[in-house]
Amino acid sequence: MCGSARLSRRAALGRMTDWLAIAALLPILPLPRALANQVPPDDPRIVSDLPTIATPEKGLQCYLARPASGGAKRPAVIVLHDYWGMRPHFQDIARRAAVEGFVALAPDYASRFGGTPDEQDPAREMVSMEEWPYMIADTQAAMQWLKERDDTNGKLAIIGFGWGGSAVGRLATKVHDGLDAGVVLYGKAPPVEDVPAIKMPLLLNYAGDDTFVDPDVPAFVDALQKAGVRYEMFSYPGVKRAFDDDSAKSSYAADAANLAWSRTVDFLHRTLG
Repeated sequence: MCGSARLSRRAALGRMTDWLAIAALLPILPLPRALANQVPPDDPRIVSDLPTIATPEKGLQCYLARPASGGAKRPAVIVLHDYWGMRPHFQDIARRAAVEGFVALAPDYASRFGGTPDEQDPAREMVSMEEWPYMIADTQAAMQWLKERDDTNGKLAIIGFGWGGSAVGRLATKVHDGLDAGVVLYGKAPPVEDVPAIKMPLLLNYAGDDTFVDPDVPAFVDALQKAGVRYEMFSYPGVKRAFDDDSAKSSYAADAANLAWSRTVDFLHRTLG
Protein backbone atom coordinates (compact mmCIF):
# COMPACT_ATOMS: atom_id res chain seq x y z
CA MET A 1 0.00 0.00 0.00
CA CYS A 2 2.78 2.39 0.88
CA GLY A 3 4.50 1.78 -2.44
CA SER A 4 1.22 2.30 -4.27
CA ALA A 5 0.64 5.59 -2.42
CA ARG A 6 4.15 6.81 -3.29
CA LEU A 7 3.54 5.87 -6.92
CA SER A 8 0.24 7.77 -6.98
CA ARG A 9 1.87 10.84 -5.50
CA ARG A 10 4.73 10.57 -7.99
CA ALA A 11 2.25 10.29 -10.88
CA ALA A 12 0.26 13.28 -9.62
CA LEU A 13 3.41 15.38 -9.31
CA GLY A 14 4.39 14.34 -12.80
CA ARG A 15 1.05 15.43 -14.20
CA MET A 16 1.29 18.75 -12.34
CA THR A 17 4.77 19.32 -13.79
CA ASP A 18 3.41 18.59 -17.26
CA TRP A 19 0.60 21.12 -16.80
CA LEU A 20 3.01 23.77 -15.53
CA ALA A 21 5.24 23.20 -18.53
CA ILE A 22 2.28 23.59 -20.87
CA ALA A 23 1.10 26.73 -19.05
CA ALA A 24 4.54 28.28 -19.44
CA LEU A 25 4.24 27.91 -23.21
CA LEU A 26 0.81 29.54 -23.42
CA PRO A 27 0.58 33.21 -24.47
CA ILE A 28 -0.17 35.77 -21.77
CA LEU A 29 -3.79 36.72 -22.27
CA PRO A 30 -5.05 40.27 -21.80
CA LEU A 31 -7.16 41.16 -18.79
CA PRO A 32 -10.86 40.39 -19.15
CA ARG A 33 -12.79 43.23 -20.75
CA ALA A 34 -14.59 43.78 -17.47
CA LEU A 35 -11.34 45.22 -16.15
CA ALA A 36 -10.42 47.18 -19.27
CA ASN A 37 -11.25 50.63 -17.90
CA GLN A 38 -10.54 50.09 -14.23
CA VAL A 39 -7.83 52.21 -12.63
CA PRO A 40 -6.21 50.79 -9.48
CA PRO A 41 -5.92 53.11 -6.45
CA ASP A 42 -2.12 53.08 -6.67
CA ASP A 43 -1.99 53.96 -10.38
CA PRO A 44 0.95 56.39 -10.76
CA ARG A 45 -1.04 58.58 -13.15
CA ILE A 46 -3.38 59.78 -10.40
CA VAL A 47 -3.35 61.06 -6.83
CA SER A 48 -6.29 60.34 -4.52
CA ASP A 49 -7.52 61.65 -1.18
CA LEU A 50 -10.51 61.38 1.20
CA PRO A 51 -11.56 64.96 1.97
CA THR A 52 -14.54 65.90 4.11
CA ILE A 53 -16.26 69.06 2.92
CA ALA A 54 -17.73 71.30 5.60
CA THR A 55 -21.54 71.40 5.64
CA PRO A 56 -24.10 72.50 8.25
CA GLU A 57 -24.61 68.82 9.14
CA LYS A 58 -21.88 66.20 9.66
CA GLY A 59 -19.77 67.15 6.68
CA LEU A 60 -19.75 65.63 3.20
CA GLN A 61 -17.41 62.64 2.97
CA CYS A 62 -15.79 62.41 -0.46
CA TYR A 63 -13.27 60.60 -2.60
CA LEU A 64 -11.03 62.82 -4.69
CA ALA A 65 -8.92 61.73 -7.65
CA ARG A 66 -6.81 64.03 -9.79
CA PRO A 67 -4.02 63.74 -12.33
CA ALA A 68 -0.61 63.26 -10.74
CA SER A 69 1.02 65.67 -13.17
CA GLY A 70 0.85 69.23 -11.89
CA GLY A 71 0.87 72.43 -13.86
CA ALA A 72 -2.20 73.59 -15.75
CA LYS A 73 -5.52 74.06 -14.01
CA ARG A 74 -8.08 71.46 -15.00
CA PRO A 75 -11.85 71.12 -15.32
CA ALA A 76 -13.64 69.27 -12.54
CA VAL A 77 -16.22 66.49 -12.48
CA ILE A 78 -18.57 65.46 -9.68
CA VAL A 79 -19.51 61.75 -9.71
CA LEU A 80 -22.95 60.97 -8.25
CA HIS A 81 -23.35 57.38 -7.08
CA ASP A 82 -26.40 55.12 -7.40
CA TYR A 83 -28.93 53.89 -4.82
CA TRP A 84 -26.36 51.53 -3.31
CA GLY A 85 -24.26 54.45 -2.10
CA MET A 86 -20.57 55.18 -2.22
CA ARG A 87 -19.15 51.85 -3.35
CA PRO A 88 -15.59 51.22 -4.60
CA HIS A 89 -16.95 51.25 -8.15
CA PHE A 90 -17.63 54.99 -7.95
CA GLN A 91 -14.21 55.68 -6.55
CA ASP A 92 -12.95 53.84 -9.63
CA ILE A 93 -15.13 56.07 -11.85
CA ALA A 94 -13.45 59.10 -10.26
CA ARG A 95 -10.03 57.61 -10.98
CA ARG A 96 -11.01 56.93 -14.60
CA ALA A 97 -12.02 60.57 -14.94
CA ALA A 98 -8.72 61.67 -13.39
CA VAL A 99 -6.79 59.60 -15.94
CA GLU A 100 -8.68 61.54 -18.62
CA GLY A 101 -7.43 64.83 -17.20
CA PHE A 102 -10.19 65.89 -14.81
CA VAL A 103 -10.20 66.66 -11.10
CA ALA A 104 -12.91 64.22 -10.01
CA LEU A 105 -14.85 64.29 -6.75
CA ALA A 106 -17.21 61.49 -5.67
CA PRO A 107 -19.34 62.58 -2.66
CA ASP A 108 -21.03 60.11 -0.35
CA TYR A 109 -24.62 61.34 -0.31
CA ALA A 110 -25.33 59.29 2.80
CA SER A 111 -22.83 61.39 4.77
CA ARG A 112 -25.44 63.34 6.73
CA PHE A 113 -26.68 59.97 8.04
CA GLY A 114 -23.25 58.66 8.95
CA GLY A 115 -21.98 57.47 5.55
CA THR A 116 -22.80 54.52 3.30
CA PRO A 117 -23.01 51.22 5.25
CA ASP A 118 -21.21 48.15 3.92
CA GLU A 119 -24.42 46.12 3.67
CA GLN A 120 -26.51 46.67 0.53
CA ASP A 121 -30.02 46.97 1.97
CA PRO A 122 -29.09 49.45 4.73
CA ALA A 123 -27.07 51.41 2.14
CA ARG A 124 -30.04 51.71 -0.20
CA GLU A 125 -32.33 52.70 2.66
CA MET A 126 -29.90 55.37 3.80
CA VAL A 127 -29.39 56.85 0.33
CA SER A 128 -33.17 56.99 -0.13
CA MET A 129 -33.27 59.27 2.91
CA GLU A 130 -31.26 61.88 0.98
CA GLU A 131 -34.14 63.96 -0.31
CA TRP A 132 -33.64 66.15 -3.37
CA PRO A 133 -33.18 69.43 -1.44
CA TYR A 134 -30.48 67.72 0.67
CA MET A 135 -28.80 66.37 -2.45
CA ILE A 136 -28.79 69.79 -4.09
CA ALA A 137 -27.33 71.44 -0.98
CA ASP A 138 -24.61 68.78 -0.68
CA THR A 139 -23.73 69.08 -4.36
CA GLN A 140 -23.53 72.86 -4.15
CA ALA A 141 -21.11 72.49 -1.23
CA ALA A 142 -19.00 70.15 -3.38
CA MET A 143 -19.16 72.59 -6.31
CA GLN A 144 -17.94 75.48 -4.17
CA TRP A 145 -15.14 73.37 -2.70
CA LEU A 146 -13.93 72.35 -6.15
CA LYS A 147 -14.05 75.87 -7.53
CA GLU A 148 -11.89 77.12 -4.66
CA ARG A 149 -9.10 74.65 -5.39
CA ASP A 150 -5.88 75.86 -6.95
CA ASP A 151 -5.82 73.03 -9.51
CA THR A 152 -9.27 73.64 -11.06
CA ASN A 153 -10.15 76.16 -13.78
CA GLY A 154 -13.78 76.88 -12.94
CA LYS A 155 -15.29 74.49 -15.48
CA LEU A 156 -17.48 71.83 -13.87
CA ALA A 157 -19.64 68.89 -14.98
CA ILE A 158 -21.76 66.35 -13.13
CA ILE A 159 -22.10 62.67 -14.04
CA GLY A 160 -24.63 60.41 -12.33
CA PHE A 161 -25.60 56.73 -12.33
CA GLY A 162 -29.08 55.43 -11.49
CA TRP A 163 -30.15 57.48 -8.46
CA GLY A 164 -27.23 59.77 -9.26
CA GLY A 165 -28.45 60.06 -12.85
CA SER A 166 -31.84 61.15 -11.53
CA ALA A 167 -30.01 63.65 -9.33
CA VAL A 168 -28.25 65.10 -12.39
CA GLY A 169 -31.67 65.83 -13.90
CA ARG A 170 -32.84 67.54 -10.72
CA LEU A 171 -29.65 69.58 -10.46
CA ALA A 172 -29.94 70.63 -14.10
CA THR A 173 -33.38 72.11 -13.44
CA LYS A 174 -32.50 73.79 -10.14
CA VAL A 175 -28.85 74.91 -10.28
CA HIS A 176 -28.13 77.39 -13.05
CA ASP A 177 -24.80 78.88 -12.01
CA GLY A 178 -21.56 76.94 -11.98
CA LEU A 179 -22.58 73.82 -13.88
CA ASP A 180 -21.35 73.52 -17.47
CA ALA A 181 -22.51 70.01 -18.45
CA GLY A 182 -24.32 66.94 -17.18
CA VAL A 183 -24.13 63.24 -18.00
CA VAL A 184 -26.98 60.88 -17.11
CA LEU A 185 -26.65 57.11 -17.06
CA TYR A 186 -30.06 55.39 -16.67
CA GLY A 187 -31.46 58.06 -14.36
CA LYS A 188 -35.14 59.01 -14.05
CA ALA A 189 -36.17 62.13 -15.94
CA PRO A 190 -36.95 65.26 -13.94
CA PRO A 191 -40.51 66.62 -14.00
CA VAL A 192 -41.20 67.74 -17.57
CA GLU A 193 -42.58 71.07 -16.38
CA ASP A 194 -39.11 71.88 -14.99
CA VAL A 195 -37.21 71.04 -18.18
CA PRO A 196 -37.32 74.58 -19.66
CA ALA A 197 -35.15 75.70 -16.73
CA ILE A 198 -32.22 73.54 -17.91
CA LYS A 199 -29.38 75.67 -19.26
CA MET A 200 -26.48 73.22 -19.60
CA PRO A 201 -25.95 70.59 -22.31
CA LEU A 202 -26.76 67.00 -21.40
CA LEU A 203 -25.53 63.58 -22.48
CA LEU A 204 -28.16 60.91 -21.84
CA ASN A 205 -27.21 57.22 -21.75
CA TYR A 206 -30.07 54.76 -21.27
CA ALA A 207 -30.30 50.99 -20.98
CA GLY A 208 -32.46 49.51 -23.71
CA ASP A 209 -34.06 47.05 -21.29
CA ASP A 210 -35.02 49.34 -18.41
CA THR A 211 -38.72 49.31 -17.54
CA PHE A 212 -38.15 51.68 -14.62
CA VAL A 213 -36.64 54.59 -16.56
CA ASP A 214 -37.41 54.15 -20.26
CA PRO A 215 -41.17 54.85 -20.21
CA ASP A 216 -40.50 58.48 -19.22
CA VAL A 217 -37.75 59.12 -21.77
CA PRO A 218 -39.89 60.10 -24.81
CA ALA A 219 -41.71 62.84 -22.87
CA PHE A 220 -38.39 64.05 -21.45
CA VAL A 221 -36.78 64.23 -24.89
CA ASP A 222 -39.83 66.01 -26.29
CA ALA A 223 -39.61 68.59 -23.49
CA LEU A 224 -35.89 69.08 -24.13
CA GLN A 225 -36.54 69.70 -27.81
CA LYS A 226 -39.37 72.15 -27.17
CA ALA A 227 -37.22 74.04 -24.65
CA GLY A 228 -34.25 74.19 -27.02
CA VAL A 229 -31.94 72.41 -24.56
CA ARG A 230 -28.80 70.97 -26.12
CA TYR A 231 -28.64 67.25 -25.57
CA GLU A 232 -27.27 64.00 -26.98
CA MET A 233 -29.16 60.79 -26.30
CA PHE A 234 -28.12 57.16 -26.72
CA SER A 235 -29.94 53.94 -25.88
CA TYR A 236 -28.00 50.68 -25.66
CA PRO A 237 -30.15 47.79 -26.93
CA GLY A 238 -30.57 44.64 -24.88
CA VAL A 239 -28.81 45.84 -21.72
CA LYS A 240 -30.13 46.43 -18.22
CA ARG A 241 -29.67 49.17 -15.68
CA ALA A 242 -26.11 49.33 -14.34
CA PHE A 243 -24.83 47.95 -17.64
CA ASP A 244 -21.66 50.01 -17.12
CA ASP A 245 -20.92 48.62 -13.65
CA ASP A 246 -18.12 46.06 -14.01
CA SER A 247 -18.45 45.20 -10.33
CA ALA A 248 -22.02 43.94 -10.91
CA LYS A 249 -21.63 40.88 -13.09
CA SER A 250 -25.38 40.29 -13.44
CA SER A 251 -25.94 43.55 -15.34
CA TYR A 252 -22.54 44.41 -16.81
CA ALA A 253 -22.37 44.60 -20.62
CA ALA A 254 -18.81 45.29 -21.75
CA ASP A 255 -19.53 46.62 -25.25
CA ALA A 256 -22.21 49.05 -24.09
CA ALA A 257 -20.14 50.07 -21.05
CA ASN A 258 -17.06 50.87 -23.12
CA LEU A 259 -19.07 52.80 -25.69
CA ALA A 260 -20.96 54.81 -23.06
CA TRP A 261 -17.72 55.69 -21.27
CA SER A 262 -15.97 56.76 -24.48
CA ARG A 263 -18.95 58.94 -25.36
CA THR A 264 -18.94 60.39 -21.84
CA VAL A 265 -15.24 61.28 -21.98
CA ASP A 266 -15.62 62.84 -25.43
CA PHE A 267 -18.65 64.86 -24.29
CA LEU A 268 -16.84 66.12 -21.19
CA HIS A 269 -13.79 67.21 -23.18
CA ARG A 270 -15.98 69.00 -25.73
CA THR A 271 -18.19 70.79 -23.22
CA LEU A 272 -15.54 71.65 -20.63
CA GLY A 273 -12.94 72.58 -23.22
